Amino acid sequence: MHILSFDIEDWFHIFHPAYENQPDLWNSLTNRVEQNTKWVLDFLARHQLKATFFCLGWVADKYPHLIRSIYEEGHEIAAHSYLHNKVKNLNPDSFYVDTKRVVDILENLIGSKIITYRSPGFSMGKSTLWAFEILHELGIENDSSFKSGLHMGFSGRIPNEPFILKGNGFVIREFPTRTFNFFFGHLIYSGSGYFRVYPYSFVKNMFRSSTYEMVYYHPRDFDNGIHKYLNNHPLIKLRYRIGTNSSRLKLEKLVNDFEFVTMEKAIDQFNWEKAKVFDLVNGENNK
Repeated sequence: MHILSFDIEDWFHIFHPAYENQPDLWNSLTNRVEQNTKWVLDFLARHQLKATFFCLGWVADKYPHLIRSIYEEGHEIAAHSYLHNKVKNLNPDSFYVDTKRVVDILENLIGSKIITYRSPGFSMGKSTLWAFEILHELGIENDSSFKSGLHMGFSGRIPNEPFILKGNGFVIREFPTRTFNFFFGHLIYSGSGYFRVYPYSFVKNMFRSSTYEMVYYHPRDFDNGIHKYLNNHPLIKLRYRIGTNSSRLKLEKLVNDFEFVTMEKAIDQFNWEKAKVFDLVNGENNK
């Protein structure tokens, strides 16, 4: 089961003091998300693929036609926060306001319920488990905010497969992004800059050795021109320039070598009766 997803945000929605949480500045910068997302949509149409699109509320507010076009082409719409703030930098009140804002905007645009969420920057952790009760309150049933291998304050680690988060009177289905062990850490290989950096042969071998993958990209991952806007920040320029020459070709190879589905389809394919359960109330991992 391979899930294909895209985080719809612009090139300046990055975690750097020069751009982070500065919507007034964003309004003055050159927009690349429209043309880059159009390339993504054309690519998916050419390959007859559907994907899950985690949409930033700020983008949806500014370019509502873009969100509608994604939905009208048959893709799944999900929430990716409003202002792209890391959850760990918010409190329950500000997280509620931010998440409700993006959910309301997306639902009004497409006329359908939003039930899937992804936090910016894998920023859910054992200090932000309170956020899942808020997600449930706002109608979220599925989440994709974790990397596998992390300690969460429960016994064991986040698994390399979907699992269940059990709260007080609710459950949320969780779809983590897979990692591999590297010295003392756990590294992603199937998404964004990681995908751009690693040789395709390595990514392909990792996919062949697994039965579950959560693939995620940003439109900027396939833009070979965004480095032109980062001249005052050489390190960021280098970070977002690496691999963009070959990322489109690598994605082409990936979708030809493996089959992909949306999160919505994956929910039906996965055997939830065998899924691990992480109890958010009692703080223990039940199998």
